[in-house]
Amino acid sequence: MRLIITLLVLAVVAMAGSIDPDLAVVMAGSTDTDMIPVFILAHGQVDRDWVNSATDCMHRDERQQFAVSAMKDIADVAQSDIIAELNTSNAENIKSLWLANAVYCEATRSTIREIASRSDVVLIESAANPRAGLIEPVEVRETTPEEDGKGTAWGVTKINADDVWAAGYEGQGVIVAVIDTGVDYDHIDLCDNMWSDTPAGFENGWDFYNNDNDPMDTNGHGTHCAGSVAGDGSGGTQTGVAPSATIMALRINYYAGGESTWIEAMEFATDHGATVISTSLGSGQGNTTLRTAEENLLTAGVYHSVAAANEGPGAGTVLSSGDSPPPWFHPDQAHHYGQSAVVTVGATDSGDTIADFSSRGPVTCWSDYNDTYALIDPDICGPGVNIVSTKWTGGYTTMSGTSMATPHLAGVAALMLSANADLTVAQMDSIIETTSVDLGPSGKDNSYGAGRVDAYQAVSAAVALATTGIEESQGDAMPAGMSISTISPNPVSGFASFSVYTAVSGIADISVFDVTGRRVSNIDNSEIESGANAYNWQIPAEMGNGVYFIRATVNGSTVSTRMTVVR
Repeated sequence: MRLIITLLVLAVVAMAGSIDPDLAVVMAGSTDTDMIPVFILAHGQVDRDWVNSATDCMHRDERQQFAVSAMKDIADVAQSDIIAELNTSNAENIKSLWLANAVYCEATRSTIREIASRSDVVLIESAANPRAGLIEPVEVRETTPEEDGKGTAWGVTKINADDVWAAGYEGQGVIVAVIDTGVDYDHIDLCDNMWSDTPAGFENGWDFYNNDNDPMDTNGHGTHCAGSVAGDGSGGTQTGVAPSATIMALRINYYAGGESTWIEAMEFATDHGATVISTSLGSGQGNTTLRTAEENLLTAGVYHSVAAANEGPGAGTVLSSGDSPPPWFHPDQAHHYGQSAVVTVGATDSGDTIADFSSRGPVTCWSDYNDTYALIDPDICGPGVNIVSTKWTGGYTTMSGTSMATPHLAGVAALMLSANADLTVAQMDSIIETTSVDLGPSGKDNSYGAGRVDAYQAVSAAVALATTGIEESQGDAMPAGMSISTISPNPVSGFASFSVYTAVSGIADISVFDVTGRRVSNIDNSEIESGANAYNWQIPAEMGNGVYFIRATVNGSTVSTRMTVVR
């Protein structure tokens, strides 16, 4: 797909990006030469409704590829001038993150201020939150003789995953990305289920910590989580909820300052066909870049199981990106604002009691959720106490934490997709929440969420939905003719970001009209290729406040979208 060059029309007076208050504190305590890790969010995000409409007749994998291509186009266009300026400054380690339409870099505070003054920058925030890192288990110990004597781990049977296998669904054909400390891909219970893309030169996954192709675990946490997803029991104990799922091992920097590698891993997973992600990481609450990546992950159709954290029963202890809104809102959620791919997971014990370490909601750290309209978190809970799973270097070990509950949910998601491959992320979340075992106060609450996940009931509902024909996909179809996304942001003051899809290449006439139908500006009159074409158009200085329409015509077909200019 062709990438349209950013169209800088005339100099404008526009609102510049802002510096996050937490970053301002870091800058105030830094010297002029200190290199500060930051995320720079650029203007423009993919329009989820437009993607859904354009991909309505596609299979799930085709929809995912379309969304990825559209997001890459938008990021290339929106970030090009920002990266160009960074390259002429003293910034280091510059990385484009297309999933969030953000740029990661390390820069001095003077460079940060200069970049923040740009009209194509929305926000600059710290990329090294001191609370960021692996959600460490609260306990790690050797397995007991009693635990070793069980053929199937208690968490697997507790959620009735073994009943799902009897129906023929084991997660086959589903790639689950485990973003963690790596995976012992030589473990006898995991080696037959590891992902590979031999033509592309990938085996097992990728290491974003060392930036190489060897995601071997050196900690043990990631191997334990992978075993709860897809450990197949070859070593004697069945630990995996979805024993035929494929594990993509993505090793990240799991210390403070590693958040950029988390997003890189999410990008890799989405770009290489993973439809489920399991993550047991937490950053300081209210990380806008992580939330934006999670919102776009939903647009790509990837289900993300995220640990709530192990910070105990105090209200509001759920960390980012677990504090992001879910893909589906439970009826008990009084206030809805935004959606993301995140399904946040709390931990229960074998008696279905919430673990004392499991983080609780409500979430009020976002401006769209406050004390009156709070976000209920976690969304669901699962087995997370005394969990037996695969051990790095072989055998089994026992761990406790919400990190242990999270891969159980990811395994359930894989079972559902093996039963009904075209479920949307919102449908998966709604099924899992509404079929869960209600615990604690009736309905969804800030300790148990909607309840403890039940794999058998969830998969049964997924199968029933498939048989209704609601989710039948024609496949091998492309969007008809043309379409245009909504403007981002809208109202707009500086840059108007949007995408035009055309099924056939041709000469484009993309122009701006006022409410009287008068053409007030031209955006593009060149040939564009078939597919999604991204634009990041700077509003001319002479264009006043008001309502305008961007109209695109290619090969005789015309589409339009509305924007409001507010200076």
